Amino acid sequence: MRFNDAQLQGALLAWRALTDVEKRSEADNLWFEHRVSAARQAAFEAEAAGVNDETALRKAHIDYHKEFVVVDAGDIPHTFDSALAPADLGGIDEMQKIVRIESLARPLDKLSVTFDRLRKAVDDNETALIDNFLRTWNTSNVRDGRPVFAAFKDEVSDDLARPDWPDRLRDRLGLAHYDCRNGPIPIALMEYSVAEVKAAIASISGIATFTAPTALDTDPWPFFFPAPADLPCGRTMALYQVASDNDLLAEILHFRMPYTRDHLARLDEIRTPPAAFDLRALRNHHLLALHIACGRDDFGEEIAP
Repeated sequence: MRFNDAQLQGALLAWRALTDVEKRSEADNLWFEHRVSAARQAAFEAEAAGVNDETALRKAHIDYHKEFVVVDAGDIPHTFDSALAPADLGGIDEMQKIVRIESLARPLDKLSVTFDRLRKAVDDNETALIDNFLRTWNTSNVRDGRPVFAAFKDEVSDDLARPDWPDRLRDRLGLAHYDCRNGPIPIALMEYSVAEVKAAIASISGIATFTAPTALDTDPWPFFFPAPADLPCGRTMALYQVASDNDLLAEILHFRMPYTRDHLARLDEIRTPPAAFDLRALRNHHLLALHIACGRDDFGEEIAP
């Protein structure tokens, strides 16, 4: 993405010039971003007007995400707003299954239910407790209206067949914030179809239901990596060095929908921290895999030692 505002462009160049790998990675995500429409870029630039250094631009990115992407439930994030020409995925097989990992820490705290108690309720099919939990979870003060990052089930079927599937999916999906530094993380594996997402929000007009993720759909985050527009979806950056483009998972965003009992596929915990990694190497290997996947090598730029 190249800003039309000269001050913003200068601030982004200064951000990219920082030697800290995490900060450089955050700036690179904006620099490499090709999917953001002219209309949405204009909306971002309007919010960031007056910014003239890298620190202020990073804050403007955070503020934009908080205001226009992490919206109240029922509002439309910029991600899906048809007026901003979102990165629509177009046609998707309606029978395609989607999976998402959700941390349960916040909804469990809101309902004052332990993870073990919820897991027992699921094992014993205690529908009243489960439905009450889901009602609480679906409320606006627990789940906001931000875009839902998700993957296709058929691409992670091998991982789901393993007993350590929570740790494996955390690593493949690049969920670096699920690092277990404060102990095991209770999670739910949510599963549903493309058709269910469409049906749940059929009454909302003026939106794209599914989009490819862009750098503006997340806070400045070094573990996100934009994908070239040649690829139909985003691509998750794993927490290990990928061997080839076959290791890349398609990454999609969809409009928030209420969860029901049928969507609750599994409960478990992420218990093992990811293996030690070097962020520079992760990003450089991921970039090479993107080059192979899209058949071009002019996208992005390696971070030099």
